[in-house]
Amino acid sequence: MVSKDDTWERIYRELAKCAYCGFCEYACPTIKYGDFRRQYGPRGRVNAILFAMRQGIITIESIHSIFTCLECGACTLHCPAKIDVAKAVRYFRALLISGRVEIPEKIAKHVPSIKRR
Repeated sequence: MVSKDDTWERIYRELAKCAYCGFCEYACPTIKYGDFRRQYGPRGRVNAILFAMRQGIITIESIHSIFTCLECGACTLHCPAKIDVAKAVRYFRALLISGRVEIPEKIAKHVPSIKRR
């Protein structure tokens, strides 16, 4: 999917600390939007990024989830593990936009800001 670097490993280790407790979700201003509400909160974004990192599978829902994060950091303040979701989202967005992550053509056409290979 993408060449793994030190940042990739740090982000993966950071997100792998998530226990999916849900304390972060009530602080998130975007969780109530979208058809897949759970995916539009910090826990859903963590899950979407980890799924993409582990399985190499990216869906249109996960891309929408990643790009709707405001990166406000409210989730980090309420996370018992102090996971910096905004930093992980920022890094994963950069991977998507740079073209370092392979995105199926049928998905990339829905998100014009993502470069195609």
